[in-house]
Amino acid sequence: MRFLTPAYLVGGALIALPIILHWLRRDAAPRVPFTAVHLLPGSQIERSRHRRLRDILLLAARVIALLLLAGSFARPYLTGSVATIRPTIVAIDRSFSMSATGRMDRARELARQAIAEAGDRVGVVAFDQRADVLAPIGNAGDARAAIDRVQAGFAGTRYGALFDKTAELLTEEPRARLVVVTDMQRAGFDGGTPSLAEGVDLVVRDVGASSGNLAVVNARTDPRRLVATVLNAGPTSRAVDVRLESSGQVRATRRVTIGAATSLDVPFDNPPPGGFDVAIDDPDGYAADNVRFGINAPRVLPRVLITGGVVGSSEGFYLSRALTAGEDEGPDVDVRIVPGAEVVGMTGSQLSEYAVVVVLSTHGVDRRLREPLRGFVGAGGGLLIAAAKEVDPSVLGTVLDWVPQIKPHERAGRGVLAPTDVRHPIFKPFAPVTPNLGQVSFDRVWQLDAAADWQVLARYTDGAPALLEVLSGRGRVVLFTSDLDKRWNDFPLHPIYVPFVQELVRYLGARQPAAAEMLVADAPAASAGKPGLVQSDGRTLAVNVDPRESTIERVGPLEFTRSISRTSADARAAVSRAGVLTEARQQYWQYGLILMLGLLIAEAFVGAKGT
Repeated sequence: MRFLTPAYLVGGALIALPIILHWLRRDAAPRVPFTAVHLLPGSQIERSRHRRLRDILLLAARVIALLLLAGSFARPYLTGSVATIRPTIVAIDRSFSMSATGRMDRARELARQAIAEAGDRVGVVAFDQRADVLAPIGNAGDARAAIDRVQAGFAGTRYGALFDKTAELLTEEPRARLVVVTDMQRAGFDGGTPSLAEGVDLVVRDVGASSGNLAVVNARTDPRRLVATVLNAGPTSRAVDVRLESSGQVRATRRVTIGAATSLDVPFDNPPPGGFDVAIDDPDGYAADNVRFGINAPRVLPRVLITGGVVGSSEGFYLSRALTAGEDEGPDVDVRIVPGAEVVGMTGSQLSEYAVVVVLSTHGVDRRLREPLRGFVGAGGGLLIAAAKEVDPSVLGTVLDWVPQIKPHERAGRGVLAPTDVRHPIFKPFAPVTPNLGQVSFDRVWQLDAAADWQVLARYTDGAPALLEVLSGRGRVVLFTSDLDKRWNDFPLHPIYVPFVQELVRYLGARQPAAAEMLVADAPAASAGKPGLVQSDGRTLAVNVDPRESTIERVGPLEFTRSISRTSADARAAVSRAGVLTEARQQYWQYGLILMLGLLIAEAFVGAKGT
């Protein structure tokens, strides 16, 4: 037996108190003077045996009560029972690679065997990309019921998630046993080295290997064709029919032969618009990766609104031509030039139809545009302002509520332009030709001092800011301190002008696409944890399984164990935690206090009866 707080045993010395009182307060007849008492013979008065027995019982009761009090405060526990209370965690793999024929049945069988070996303190965890407790540490019946509910899902294997959950469950358990029932996927160790406490014994139960697997691991589209990538993870060549399906109908089928342990791109011409899937048949492999979903979204050009001066003016001519100078497939943006007076009449919802608003003139612009334009930028829109004689800084400050107001003045001969950071998204795409900006001659610019919240993206050779950016809500405002229409410089005449303005507008108009692809583990709740086409927050999502799980490469039991780092713990701290847990379960102190109370009641009864 051990004690959790042995210092309280010192209180056992209090047993000396009733013993001392017992000897000091023994009954002794007092001497009474009497005239003729010397004539009487002396004799010893003998106490009755009954009275002596009562005194001994009272003394024993008081001593034992004090010993029980001290022992109860010392919190005793039996160390011999620690080995029998060690818990076992049975972890069962539920990733989609476990959907191979007969594999999950084998996993449940091995898990039930582990539960039978564990005793009464056993818990169940199911894991894939994440780990969930199906049965907390408790009796074997609950654990077996939890095992019967486990099904193979659609997520990949991540052993790190399992060991993190194990550490969470065993925070107060210095000694435990972890039984991992899995197919030993090597891909499960992607993302780092998992760790396990030294006091946890690890046992790995292998459910078996796969002989092969075919999987559709990618499906990408462009306006004219779709390319699906099919993986053959097996050791022999495989022939398979690859189907392109849409709206429940097969649109096209390609028969291909894929070499061993390799992948093959399978093209389809003229893919159907909207959602589609590419499917194969592989009854012996993993069912979840036989289909991959995608979206052939119609090409929607981002719209750019250029505010010119009056009807018939030339503002925006060079800029609009540069933005619509696209490849063979057409321009990248839809550009509209509108006089300032017409822009003022637009509502916030009308402005929200555009990705970027470019201000080349403030003629006709007044305070009525203030709320719509500020709401447009705050909601994620991009605003580009180019300095020119037609742009009034005071109007901009009023409309955009700039504090303090910018007060530029025109200067001549500022030199050439140089990026401050060539890694910025505006300059990064054409970084090799960025020095060509040095060929542009700037005759007139706005001379201004950048405010604290403005970031300078480019400067002129004399150090003056040339391109500045400020964040406003979820949107951005970029100020170019010279003209974009060949009045203050010869910029539009240089080849660098087209990529510069295109990247600038693309950066400002970057918004979340209407269609996107996500993995099952990262998909919103609307997907219900399954692959497919899902509508969420006004967007269409193609939810697919993780292609890394489609491989059949495995690790052996020894390599599995070596791939896990062990975290050391203080031995004395572990013993202390074990004592706390054991004492909390046994709670012998309660029995000690109950016995002490019983003895005190008995002592009071016997003492009262003898008076």
